[in-house]
Amino acid sequence: MLTCNHPVPPDRYNDRVEEHLRITGFYHVSQIGIVQCQKALVNALIERWHPDTHTFHLPIGECSVTLEDVALILGLPTDGLPVTGMTMSSFEAMEAECLLQFGVAPRREDCRSSCIKLTWLRNLKENLELNDEISIQRYVRCHIMLLIGTILFGDKSGAGVHWKFLPLLRDFVNIGQYSWGSACLAHLYKALCRASRYNCKEIDGPLTLLLGWAWIRLPYLSPLPREPRSFPLANRWRNWERGDRRYRYLKLAHFRKAFDELQEGQFVWVAYAVDRVDPNIIPAEIYMQSVIWSATVPLVSFECIEWHATDRLRRQFGFVQGVPSQEQNLDKAHGEILTGPKNLNWATTPTHSKWVMHWTNRYHYVLSELPMPSQHPLDTYLNWYRSKYGACLALSNLAGEENDEGNQDLDVGNEDMDEGNEETDEGSQDMDEDNEDQEQHISPAIPPPQEQPQASTQYLPQTQFTPSYPVQQQYWGMSQFEIGDGTSFSQLLGFMSADGAHSQYGDQPEFMPGRYSLDARYPGHTSSVASGGFVSVDSSRSEGGRGVLNSQNPNRCNMGLIEEDTNALDQETDAYLADDPDEEGDDDDDEIEEFDEDEESRNDGIMFTILHCIFHDLFTFFA
Repeated sequence: MLTCNHPVPPDRYNDRVEEHLRITGFYHVSQIGIVQCQKALVNALIERWHPDTHTFHLPIGECSVTLEDVALILGLPTDGLPVTGMTMSSFEAMEAECLLQFGVAPRREDCRSSCIKLTWLRNLKENLELNDEISIQRYVRCHIMLLIGTILFGDKSGAGVHWKFLPLLRDFVNIGQYSWGSACLAHLYKALCRASRYNCKEIDGPLTLLLGWAWIRLPYLSPLPREPRSFPLANRWRNWERGDRRYRYLKLAHFRKAFDELQEGQFVWVAYAVDRVDPNIIPAEIYMQSVIWSATVPLVSFECIEWHATDRLRRQFGFVQGVPSQEQNLDKAHGEILTGPKNLNWATTPTHSKWVMHWTNRYHYVLSELPMPSQHPLDTYLNWYRSKYGACLALSNLAGEENDEGNQDLDVGNEDMDEGNEETDEGSQDMDEDNEDQEQHISPAIPPPQEQPQASTQYLPQTQFTPSYPVQQQYWGMSQFEIGDGTSFSQLLGFMSADGAHSQYGDQPEFMPGRYSLDARYPGHTSSVASGGFVSVDSSRSEGGRGVLNSQNPNRCNMGLIEEDTNALDQETDAYLADDPDEEGDDDDDEIEEFDEDEESRNDGIMFTILHCIFHDLFTFFA
């Protein structure tokens, strides 16, 4: 199991700079709160990633995170100039750039190699007085650098951000002209490619994007969204662990088995159609860049070059999938890292310049529908796919016994404080017993495969609301799954399975497998979360954890309790991780939750005794 470095987003920005953030294109991503990581799910996805194709290999075919997912999950601009330029190892050059853009330069102890410590940027942002246009722009640049160093381009250190991005922020008006979304996706691909190596021990990168993609595409494997109509879509799972506590205890074996048994109809290929996401909540500037979402192009971010293999993902854009061409070979540009002094202009370096030019010509590589051959191309594709990759699609049979230490960061989050931070499974034994029934429900029965949509033009997302689902359909956010009503997670999974196709709830309408809308909601039901109240992050306890974030305002992410010290970089790596708990603040919650478990166990025991007596009397009577 890989360690997941999952930094938290920066502090809420001052409301006075909102319009400036909109100009830069970082307004929507600034709204994203803390999305708790599900470590087992991330590891299960990494097992399915193939660096040569840049796709996940599932039993139903290949799939991946695309520019469309970045635009809608994070709200970043995707069309524009490539994020590239010079990288310099000179401290003097970094000092001069900071003086130019911030009016103050960091000291050597505020930097590590070519990275500026997030502590310095955070303190600078907090101390800036917004008196004039210059100070406002400096504030916004600080905020953007914090976003880049945490949820967008975070590295394994979690304590700094490379100063190579600063020159792109120099011309304030043109910050939004860059394709920050494609650069962010390049870093996710890079993190997945590196994590798929046998000797890798941790993964970094934009894990919020990866988790949001998985939960949207595989809704029956997702926690309950707490804000089901928010944008960016990642915010729908802000602080999900408060309302869906048991989900975080799912192990790698659960997700591995679910992927092994995945059937057509369970994966949502066209995830953002109008019957799944209300187009009215998507800002117009996001849709305006949709023309290049399906382009088969390289993703560029300085030294990082990754391949956007949409020709292998045609079904995600509503097209029929045929046998793809040979996977793209990125040659020496793939896997390039910034170790040691590299004073290069990556836009003109021979190994990268042709890929930068390819991105510049991206409009020529947008997908369009192929002529229909005599034989259905999807059958041809699946036969080819299974003959080539079929031996590696059932990982449960190939993997050895799971090492439970893989979910240690989540399991120990609810252990008693007196037991310390030992890496043990004892703290979750009761929870594992409660979840024994989940394994048989984790993969619902096979819904009937839906006919592949066909089009004759280039890919364009649907923007007019013409629902194709029955009016009586049930959706996320139903009242029977709200916080405090006692519904168990195993009941939830059973409800989403085919066995739950006939309603368990009396007069309520049936649930149709394979149709999960994120936006449409059953009339008359509201979410208890939307009414406000106390929202906090009950982060799981990880090794060296030091803090829990609590906020009375669900729209505010306060980093006041997460502080970095000025020690060596190795000692700062946990300072911005979302999964770091507060050993004092989490104690009360643990006691309450353990009490609930004990009460539930006692109730189960009483019920068992009553049923035993009834069956014993019946047996005696008939005997």
